[in-house]
Amino acid sequence: MDSGNTKAVGNGFVVKYGAIIAALFFLVEWGMLAIYDSSTLERIEQLSIFFFDGIYFKEMMSAPAGFLSYIGSFLVQFFYYPALGATIYVVLLYLAFHLTIKAFDIPKHLHLVALVPVILLLATNTQLGYWIFYLKMPGYYFMALLAVIFSLLAIMAVKRLSPVLRIVFVVAWVFAGYPLMGVYALASALIIGMYLVCKRENMLLSALALVAAVASVYFAPKIYYSYYTTVPLEHLYFAGVPCVQWRDVMVAKVEHLTPSYWHNIIIYWVPFFMLAAFYAIAALLASLRPKLRIKEKNASVAALLLAILFAVLLHCFYWFNDNNFRIENKQNNAMWEQDWQKVADYARDATVPTRQVVINKNIALLKMGTLGSEIFSYPDGSSDILAPMAVRLTQTGGMMAYFQLGKLNFCYRWCVENAVEYGWRVEYLKHAVRSMILSGEYRVAQRYIDILKKTLFHSSWAEEMEQFVKNPELIKKEGEFALPLDLSCYPDALEVDDSFVEMYLMNGFKNIYPEVSANYLEMALALAMTRKDSKSFWYIFNLYLNKVNPKNIPRHFQEAFLLFYNLDKGQNVQVNKEFFDRFISKQSSRRFDAFLKKTAKYKGMKEADMAQYFKEEYGDTYFYFYFFVRKIRTN
Repeated sequence: MDSGNTKAVGNGFVVKYGAIIAALFFLVEWGMLAIYDSSTLERIEQLSIFFFDGIYFKEMMSAPAGFLSYIGSFLVQFFYYPALGATIYVVLLYLAFHLTIKAFDIPKHLHLVALVPVILLLATNTQLGYWIFYLKMPGYYFMALLAVIFSLLAIMAVKRLSPVLRIVFVVAWVFAGYPLMGVYALASALIIGMYLVCKRENMLLSALALVAAVASVYFAPKIYYSYYTTVPLEHLYFAGVPCVQWRDVMVAKVEHLTPSYWHNIIIYWVPFFMLAAFYAIAALLASLRPKLRIKEKNASVAALLLAILFAVLLHCFYWFNDNNFRIENKQNNAMWEQDWQKVADYARDATVPTRQVVINKNIALLKMGTLGSEIFSYPDGSSDILAPMAVRLTQTGGMMAYFQLGKLNFCYRWCVENAVEYGWRVEYLKHAVRSMILSGEYRVAQRYIDILKKTLFHSSWAEEMEQFVKNPELIKKEGEFALPLDLSCYPDALEVDDSFVEMYLMNGFKNIYPEVSANYLEMALALAMTRKDSKSFWYIFNLYLNKVNPKNIPRHFQEAFLLFYNLDKGQNVQVNKEFFDRFISKQSSRRFDAFLKKTAKYKGMKEADMAQYFKEEYGDTYFYFYFFVRKIRTN
């Protein structure tokens, strides 16, 4: 075989190999989004909204980049079905990959380099984490991707124009694009100008095109400023990216027990800057490539290594992999589906859970009637929230907790407050509907139902809720409403929670009202035990015995009784043998006695070592929680 044929075979192998690598990459990313990140995609959809009406369109278009936001919000809807939404997103990623190759005339043996901007586009979203609750830009998940696609199409279009028309195109692109694409139109105009200069087809006119681009980028936002009063002057050149939280006070004052790179606000912006840098370098190399004498084989290897490097960077540093965050979102989705066993099961996957995971688990156990017998058999504690900003349950899970635990006014209050701050979202509207229905505010509930009926995927849910507005007698027959109604046995009052949901609930369940239910007392007991408050425990436990008159006391209540009775040493509580024989199982007594003996034996051991040593045998008991689960931080 001659050298020419050898070279052809080698190049063909490189091209084929690169195509397979690219195909596998997009397949893997689809799997990561549709399967691994499915709960996050579902939650992002819940935290968004889209309407097919003129008012919504005008609202979106009232600020720069509104067109991107409008289309992005439309596409986010499809995350309702994560596999479908992920498919749409990956198809658009592939389009960006293909257009990058075409726009910059990248040869076949270098096609893998075009995966770099795709990876950076992924990184703008996969590292969001708790930002999904705080970003105020509707449709942000698709905005950067859509902007790149439109910008690449613009580069392909300008290449077909004459040098004079290119100048007109660049100016028109900025002035027409800024209202539609915001900062992305400005950045792409500069890259187009650089590209034209680098091509050196007509240096004078190309230079004029670059000058026109720079001048337009500077003046266009200022000219439009008077028409876009919703954008502060200091944010004119950031329109289209959610920059408000960048310098927010809530970021600067957050302290974390275990800081990591996820607590650095800069990490959010790195992919955006690198994306702009990539296309700027691509524009420069487009003209230099013919002059660079690089063997195709070496270039192919370099492209492969670069793509692999960025892929590793994405998955190791820019794919938010906090387990508690995913558990919270899985629990939230399961709670909407009324699958309480799943909610509880997800909590077992946590090593040290966040308080939201614990609260959700407690609600699930109360729903299933197993709170008193299982609450402390799950992982417990209060893991630090992995985020650079101050994350409150009022934004992430407080509305759900308030509704399920009968605090209907507080559920609705935070729906409205969050809507004022972040705009109405599907999640807020659905909580508002349910809380107003159970509060008897049917006209208010109907108002939110009418809004949800305009959505693509939530109209059927809204119609289901509408039946309770039209026929209130059906409310008490609906199983979904049973627990919230049962726990709504408190006098209506205006109170404050200072954004600390669990602390408010703990303090609220200290109050025992004349008509409290068995569920109320069970939750009150569980929260008293969580506070390690023996005084409240004895008071509520006595009411529990008298009002509920249980045949059997749940296991963890027995354990708390034995522990607090032992600590009291007969000073305030006296119980006869008949009570022990009737309510305290021999197994609970034996485990408690064995626990006491073991702690006495290892009294000199460090507490952290003792906690680890005792966990396997006693980790499912209240004894273990009381002595070894420390420093619970409510939020």
